[in-house]
Amino acid sequence: MMKKIAILLSCYAFEHLFPNMGFSFESYLNEYRNDWSWDYLIGLREQNIEAYLYIPSMNHSGIFETQEGYKIRFVKLSSLYQYTWRLFVRGRRFKPITYLAESTNTLAFSDELSSCLNTDQISLLYTQEYWTNRFDILVDKVQIPIIGVDQGGNDKLSFASVKQRTLQKAYKITCQTKGELEKVKALGGDAVFLANGVDVDLFCPSLEAEANSEKIIFTVAKLYNRQKRISDLINALVYLDPEWILEIAGTGPDLMSLKELADGLSISHRIRFLGFIKDKETLRDKYQQCSVFALPSASEAVAIAMLEAMSCGTAVVASEIPAFESLVFDGINGVKVPVAQPEILAQGILRCYENRDSYGAEARKTILKSFSSQTTFSQLAGLINSCPV
Repeated sequence: MMKKIAILLSCYAFEHLFPNMGFSFESYLNEYRNDWSWDYLIGLREQNIEAYLYIPSMNHSGIFETQEGYKIRFVKLSSLYQYTWRLFVRGRRFKPITYLAESTNTLAFSDELSSCLNTDQISLLYTQEYWTNRFDILVDKVQIPIIGVDQGGNDKLSFASVKQRTLQKAYKITCQTKGELEKVKALGGDAVFLANGVDVDLFCPSLEAEANSEKIIFTVAKLYNRQKRISDLINALVYLDPEWILEIAGTGPDLMSLKELADGLSISHRIRFLGFIKDKETLRDKYQQCSVFALPSASEAVAIAMLEAMSCGTAVVASEIPAFESLVFDGINGVKVPVAQPEILAQGILRCYENRDSYGAEARKTILKSFSSQTTFSQLAGLINSCPV
């Protein structure tokens, strides 16, 4: 019998996230496929594990099946949360308010979550971001084993004394960097290293010899500028010759402010906002056709967009953050630059462009050696299948 697990997204509610990305309830079910959770649904099915995707929602409830046969469960938030969530939006960067916001949100759906897990006969909960207070509440309230997942969160707003108790209650914690692994183990969590992977057959170098004549910097990101630092790429464009073009794939709440920044710098004609790219083949083509792929984020897990670009043999520029320590090696398979320094970022883009053939070839080798999705999902399936329940 196929083992069944649930993957719980860390968003407060479907309505807070996906409409800002341009997706309605219907278009999310029918069209949205490009993020880590969908990769995991697909990859685990290939390992004979059926994964349901669980999403908290204010307006929707019930289970829905996509045309490919994947099951999406919307877990209804209580009416109390629907009247109070606006109180927390502006203050969520402060630890006490974040703690209160996550507590209120999680308690508003935790009973319904337990009921859904029982109805769907789920044997294990795979929950995104273990540094959140949501995780702390769920390990106490959910009566099945939990795996906590690293997808780019950090411990800045968590309480170490609480984490020492809750991390130990999880069945496993999966980490994407060595530093993260050591941090979780120091708090008593049963941590294992498990980085994201990429489909190396789909995301591959182009077989066509003709290169794009334009000088294009390409990036893929949800437009949350505080984390993704797309503004740094826009500012870096000022330091580059006018023939350089920046293409931005993605959408999010900071779209208008980024467009205003480009207008203020009088370079909006050099920037193409592409919106969310729905199909992976089109995304692959963009990686293959650009001159340089850049991801100047302030924080990440091992970003899937970076893995996809490198798998396509694209020369990459990455920020100097822990997520990229074991992935991008400066002067070998890409270029590393400090966070929030646009002029140095521009210099890194030029250095990457000058060495794009050798960096791109080495980037592809790195992915083939250590970041294939087949390896990732085989290891994850082993963890799931070793769970005694």
